[in-house]
Amino acid sequence: MGFAVQMGAFSSQADANALRDRLRAAGFSAIVQPVRTDKGTLHRVRVGPVATRAEAEQLRGRLAAHGGGMVVPHP
Repeated sequence: MGFAVQMGAFSSQADANALRDRLRAAGFSAIVQPVRTDKGTLHRVRVGPVATRAEAEQLRGRLAAHGGGMVVPHP
């Protein structure tokens, strides 16, 4: 298992795709990952993955200019 930085979770896939595209344009490896919840589908935007939590924290620091994020296990 690795780690990723979750930049957001959206009910709208279009909003998630827009953030993913902005992050990719800035040079980050971003993906949209849909997840079903009891309130419907959320579209998580994640950057990574990287192998260690320390690498994920460094990545989170580089993402600060793009709104921060939180380190999460991936997948």
